[in-house]
Amino acid sequence: MFIGALIIMGTALLEEAFAINEMLSKPFKLLAEWKAEGTFEGRLKFVLLLILYLSPLTVIYALLFKKGTSKQHEKHYYSRYNYEKMIAEVKETVNNRQAPNELKADKIEGLFRALIDDVCNLFQVQQSDVRAVLVVNNNRGKHRLTGWRWGRPCTPDQERMDYKAIDVFLETERTYPIWEKVKEHFDHSDSDTLLFFRNEGSFRLGCLIAIANSIDVESHINEWEQIVRPFTMLGHMDKLVQFVVNYK
Repeated sequence: MFIGALIIMGTALLEEAFAINEMLSKPFKLLAEWKAEGTFEGRLKFVLLLILYLSPLTVIYALLFKKGTSKQHEKHYYSRYNYEKMIAEVKETVNNRQAPNELKADKIEGLFRALIDDVCNLFQVQQSDVRAVLVVNNNRGKHRLTGWRWGRPCTPDQERMDYKAIDVFLETERTYPIWEKVKEHFDHSDSDTLLFFRNEGSFRLGCLIAIANSIDVESHINEWEQIVRPFTMLGHMDKLVQFVVNYK
């Protein structure tokens, strides 16, 4: 009984909807039959037709644009770390002669552990797939890998590949270059994606981050550059660079 009643009601509503078709289409019919005479009436008819045709298209476009914008906003990654504050604390601690070396090292370790955490969250990779190492200038125009390392262990053969990759990065003179599909050039590389950042100007301090697999860097490039931008100032902090060079 209940289903039968719903069918009857639905049919009645449908018939009522059809009944207003003529009323809804009447303005269009009158406008189409309007024989505009003279320049003014012709322009008026054109404007009215333009409004009728463009209005629904404008609404559809606005809805699609809003939907696309909201999706982009939802996908944007924001770091939970205040790197400006953390770097300021590192600088203050390193510059403090009375601060023990262990505390200075702990501040630096915490800063780069936070960065690796962001790398994993931003690019959706596991901690076990990431390794990082600080790179310094040895004052003889050559760079060297330091003992400041995080993540996966690195073999001597892999270190040689890292040196070659850093050579390429430094030749570009870019502040945060990226190398994707590394294994196409180094068959035995333990990583397929390399991220590097350094201070601007004469190279003093940089960081190589190696990710085991290929990742979608391009869609997150703005977020990545926003995260590492404060780190590019580390190479301009003399006492910090000296501590990094001498401690490990």
